[in-house]
Amino acid sequence: MRARGFTLIELLVGLAIFAILLMLAMPMYTQFMANTQVRNVAESMLNGVRIAQTEAVKRNEAVKFILDPSKGWEVRDVATNGDVAKGGVFKSENVVETSPKATITRVPAAATEVTFSGLGRVLPTNPSGTARITQIDVTTTMTTGTRDLRVVIPATGGGVKLCDPKFTGADPLACP
Repeated sequence: MRARGFTLIELLVGLAIFAILLMLAMPMYTQFMANTQVRNVAESMLNGVRIAQTEAVKRNEAVKFILDPSKGWEVRDVATNGDVAKGGVFKSENVVETSPKATITRVPAAATEVTFSGLGRVLPTNPSGTARITQIDVTTTMTTGTRDLRVVIPATGGGVKLCDPKFTGADPLACP
């Protein structure tokens, strides 16, 4: 009569095969997670800018998108600096906590906000006199081969766009 179950050799062979498959999959999983964090942060930035633009049109007054890479972003009314219904801040999101491996870079580096007029157009200069954000780059150093993304905020014409700086020419993913 034969005993049921696995022998020690069968168990070790199964574990060895599992370990090899895990080692093969780990680099792809790490790259997938890095790309996911970059995508999440870039889409969050894009949504924040679009919320500011939409609120400016809805209220028919200037609204600003404020970005602090160490804290996240928020959208505020320019006239009252956020003192509007429901506490003042339309939307605030701390993307640093949700995607710690993503790096946010503003262009120009000293710019912290962009302001939209009541028509939804970007004001050439912020009412505070500071430089306006023209683009937000989202990158990661988590692994090689990741996909960096950029949020472009044009001064005139065209809308806010999420693009990939690696693409060029007439490709729809290319940055203007």
